[in-house]
Amino acid sequence: MQTLTERTGLVVLTGPAGIGKTTLALHWLHRLKDGFEGQLFVDLRGFSGTGPLPPDEPLERFLRALGTGAESIPPGADEQAALFRSMTTGRRLIVMLDNAVSAAQVRPLLPGAGASLVVVTSRLRLSGLVLDGARFLDVPPLGEPGALELLEHLVGPDRIGAEREHALALVALCGTLPLAICASGARLAARRRWPIARAVAELDDEARRLAALRTGEGDISVDAVFNASYQALADAHARAYRLLGVHPGPDFDLGAAASLLETGEERAGELVHALVDASLLLEDADERYRFHDLVRLHARDKAAHPRFEADRRPALTRLADRYLSTAVAADLVLMPGRWRLGDRHTTVRGADVFDGRSAALAWLDRERDNLTAVVREAHGTGLHAVAWQLCEAMWPLFLQRKHYASWIRTYELGLAAAESDADPRAQARMLEGLGVAHLNLEDFGTARERYEAALVLERRSGHRLGEAAALEGLGSVALGGGDLSRAIDLFGAARDVHAVLGRPRGVALMERHLGDALSAAGRHAEADAALSGVLETFRHLDEPYHLARTLTCLGRARLRAGRLDEAAAALRESRRVAHDTGAPHVEAGALDELARVAARRGDPDGERHHLEQALAIYTRLGSPQAAPVRERLAAASPAPSPDPGP
Repeated sequence: MQTLTERTGLVVLTGPAGIGKTTLALHWLHRLKDGFEGQLFVDLRGFSGTGPLPPDEPLERFLRALGTGAESIPPGADEQAALFRSMTTGRRLIVMLDNAVSAAQVRPLLPGAGASLVVVTSRLRLSGLVLDGARFLDVPPLGEPGALELLEHLVGPDRIGAEREHALALVALCGTLPLAICASGARLAARRRWPIARAVAELDDEARRLAALRTGEGDISVDAVFNASYQALADAHARAYRLLGVHPGPDFDLGAAASLLETGEERAGELVHALVDASLLLEDADERYRFHDLVRLHARDKAAHPRFEADRRPALTRLADRYLSTAVAADLVLMPGRWRLGDRHTTVRGADVFDGRSAALAWLDRERDNLTAVVREAHGTGLHAVAWQLCEAMWPLFLQRKHYASWIRTYELGLAAAESDADPRAQARMLEGLGVAHLNLEDFGTARERYEAALVLERRSGHRLGEAAALEGLGSVALGGGDLSRAIDLFGAARDVHAVLGRPRGVALMERHLGDALSAAGRHAEADAALSGVLETFRHLDEPYHLARTLTCLGRARLRAGRLDEAAAALRESRRVAHDTGAPHVEAGALDELARVAARRGDPDGERHHLEQALAIYTRLGSPQAAPVRERLAAASPAPSPDPGP
């Protein structure tokens, strides 16, 4: 890295798998980090065997890390890339893009003009990045001295001194690749009585057997090392290695490992740590584990061997079952009153798994990539019902965190799984989830198509509760498009279904929609009556998020009706509940409406105060609502100048 005298711009590190590109880059960047204002890192999974990371996922992570609120992140990768460039222009950041597979994958993740440093690692040259001003550094193998030093660090200088020639032979058979040397060294370190010559003989024999498998990248030495390490494992550890390779996501915890291995977490921990000690697994923070991409492919290859093929599907089934049960528990904690189509909620108690809403939402967010990967794998292997039920259980995550691209991708997988399962109710449920996503994105045409298709399926299968959901969605589409009369009719029809079915929560949600629509139509008394009734329902059901939203709707309706004191009271309570619940966007909305109340009262100081508070929250969230609030603040009466005194 000493050849890279400049500390800004785009740098691409290339070299074969296992050469240590990531370690080298991280070591260099750690030395430089104090000169930058922030760091962004993502593994693009270009060679993971599970497909490269689509560009919207790292872009969404980066935008959130830079302070952009969920509602402010556009759905399309092109728009996200444009926002990322805008937010990073003129800033001094470190951006590390690990395991890239193409220039096209990297280009949307490049920051705007400024003094940022971008480091890309890849097995490929990525020569297309020349157009983006990239400088290239080929990372060669360690060379004999460096490789020998690494082996000495692992097994000790005494053993190297006693068998120097054999040590040289071993690092040569490893191709002097750090990953291979670590795997071989870990075996020797665990077997203090083994001579290095024994490892050399085994590895040399394995390499000869694998000669026909040589690839263009020269991976034969790595394959030979992994085979030798695998064959040296005890039977229980070898089985654990194969079954952990079944996991389709980027990482896992001991609970997931226990499910795959069909054992308790304590025993799973023993097996996992043995593989860490053998350098066949990597341990990250918070007791999470992952495979190097080459090792993952090797483990999967072993699991696919005819002798062990029968173990794969039961392992995946156990894993998917665990993720489904835990996701349902989180769903129950976050939204206890909503109806569910899947039957897992009848056997799971959310309070037994999560200590409150924050923990449940944090788990769903942390495991999102794994959950989506399991949905894909479950659908691909015929576990269709599990796939769509996982989507349904992820609903609170998507509704509250607004991972739009991931939301749509996951629910489209769920829809395909429901179709393969020949379950029309499940198909409709997935269509309704997609409708909400497109409604949030104000793509009213696509949302309408999804809801209309769902309504046909719900009515054909005689599912009244699902019919109400489709009618609600179509009502929201009509309201968004300004067709107030149709929105009122549709919300009323949906409310009537919930009333017949004896569902007070569903009735309350439809009444809130009706209150919004009636208020917008100028039917103030009806709107107030509807929204006041909704408040009592949500207080009784202990749903603070919906309570805060309803209070804002009521405050806005009373403001339109000219009842300023009552409007202010409802909005102040909305702000308090939203703040206590951790819903800053709802809090900012209440402050925004309180500013309008102050303006109607002729209170410019109060208007400015509330606008400034709302602007601070919207700015922190990176919300588009910040712009109109800023404009209103600029147009408001100026704050009085302080009295200069005598």
